[in-house]
Amino acid sequence: MFTETNIAVILFVVLFVLSGCSSIIASTHDIPPTKLPHEMSIPQFDPLDTEIGKVYAPALKHSPQKSGAMIIEDGSYALLHRASLARMAQKTIDIQTYIYKNDIASRVLMHELWEAANRGVKIRILVDDNGLDSDFSDIIALDNHPNISVKIFNPYKNRIRFFRYFEMVYDFGRINKRMHNKLFVVDGIALIIGGRNIADNYFDNNLSVNFSDTDVFFLGDIAHQAQESFDKYWDFHRSVPASLLPSKSKMKKYTKNYSKYIAKIEGSPSDWKIYETAISSFISRYQKHQNIIYWGNAKLIADLPQKIEEPIESPLTQALRKIWTHTRESIYISSAYFVPGKKGMQYLKNAIDRGIDISILTNSLSSTDALVVYSAWERYRDDLVRMGMNVYEYKHNEWRVKIRGRLSSGASLHSKTIVFDNKITWVGSFNLDPRSESINTEVVAIFDNEDFAQETKKLMQIDMQKSWHLILKDNRVIWEGVEDGKVIDTTHSPDTSWFVRAINYLARIFPESQI
Repeated sequence: MFTETNIAVILFVVLFVLSGCSSIIASTHDIPPTKLPHEMSIPQFDPLDTEIGKVYAPALKHSPQKSGAMIIEDGSYALLHRASLARMAQKTIDIQTYIYKNDIASRVLMHELWEAANRGVKIRILVDDNGLDSDFSDIIALDNHPNISVKIFNPYKNRIRFFRYFEMVYDFGRINKRMHNKLFVVDGIALIIGGRNIADNYFDNNLSVNFSDTDVFFLGDIAHQAQESFDKYWDFHRSVPASLLPSKSKMKKYTKNYSKYIAKIEGSPSDWKIYETAISSFISRYQKHQNIIYWGNAKLIADLPQKIEEPIESPLTQALRKIWTHTRESIYISSAYFVPGKKGMQYLKNAIDRGIDISILTNSLSSTDALVVYSAWERYRDDLVRMGMNVYEYKHNEWRVKIRGRLSSGASLHSKTIVFDNKITWVGSFNLDPRSESINTEVVAIFDNEDFAQETKKLMQIDMQKSWHLILKDNRVIWEGVEDGKVIDTTHSPDTSWFVRAINYLARIFPESQI
C-alpha cells in the first residue's frame, strides 16, 4: 500500500520528468552553430528602391541625415499602420515586442505577415517569453514558414507554466529581467516605435480595458538604426529559436485551420470589406503624399541586450539626463508608470528652481494596471504637487471606445512620451521608473522638430484636460475634475472602492527597486 510519503515522492518524480520533457534551453551560448537551426538569409537591397522608400526617396536623398515622422495616437490607426506597411513590404519585416497575444488584432496582423511571407518577404519576430500566450500560439506556428523566423527572448526553461513559479524563485535574477522594447521595421526604411505591444487592448479592440498609447511612424535613417538594434537582440545568446520548443505547433496544423482563423478575423463580409477599404485608403494616401510629415533629426537610443546580465548604466538614462540638463522652458511628461526615486526628485526640484514649467500625466488608482507601481508613485505625488508641478491622473472612464457596437469599460494610460521646450520629443518603451532604468531593456526615439513637438504636446494637453488635476486646497492635495459639466473634487483616489484603496495601501510593502 502506498503511504502519503510514497505518493508525494512518486508525484515529485512524475512532475520532474514532465518538466524535463517540456523544457527549453535558456541560452544558445554553449551550442555549436552547426547544432542550431539555420539562420534565414536576408537579401541586400536599397531601401529607397522599395515601394515604401520610393515615395519619399527625393526628400530622403536630399537630406539623408533627416527622418520624416507621423504621430499615431489612435489605437485602431496604430493597427492599420502596421497592417498597411506589412501589405506594402517587399523585402523585410522585423518585429520586436514584449507581448504578442493570440487575439483578433494580432491575427489580423499575422494574416498580413503570412501573406507577405508568401510574396517572399523575409520576416523576423522577437518576442519576450513573458508576453507569449503559450508554446502553441499561432505566432509560433508561423515559424514553420520558410520566410518567417521567430525567436523567444530570455525564455523560461520550463514550458509547463506551473513550474515557472519555482523557476522564478531559484533563477529570479535572470527571470526578473525582460525585453520591453517595441519596434516594427519594414524594408529598412519605415519604423513604428512607441509603447504598444501587439494585442487587442493596444488597438482599441477590447471590450474590457484598452491602453491609451502613442506611437510614431518614422521614415529614413532612424529605421536603419532600429534595424541595427534589432540585429543585436536577434543575435544575442538569450534569443532562442522557436523551432527548439519541444511542443511547437506545426504549420500544417495552422494551414489546416487557416479558414477558421480568417473567419474569426472577418466577423462578417462587411467587416472584411471595411478593413480592405481602410488598407487601400492608407496606401493611397501614403503614395499621394497626403499625410502630414514632419522632417527633422531623429536618433534611436536602445539598451544593449547584455543589460539583463551586466550592471551597466542605460544609455537611455544618460540621454535623458543630458536633454533634461539643457532644457530651459518646459517639460511635458506622459508616463504610464512614474516613480522618480530620490535622484529623479532632485532633478525635478532643480528644474522647478530654474523656472521650468513641468506637467506630468500618469495613471490614477482606478486606471492603473499595476497597483504596486501606483503605491510607489504615491510616495512622491503630493510632494510634486507642493513643489509647483502640474500633476494629472488619468481617468479610467473618460476614454471608452466603441467596439462592435458596444462601449468598452474604460482605458489605462500606457504612453511613454516627453516633450522638452516645445522642440524635442522623446517616445518609446521607457517608463520613468526603476524597472525601465535598471532591470528591463528599453528603446526610445528622440526627434528634433518644433512643429511635431507642439503637436505631440497638444495631444498630451487634451489628455490632461480630461484627467484628474491634483491641486492644493487648504494645504491638502485633492483631486479636481469635470464630470457632467460640473467641477468636482475629492480627497481620496476617485472612482475606487475602499477595498481597492486598502489593497493599494498594503502594496507599499513591495521594494521600489523591483516594481
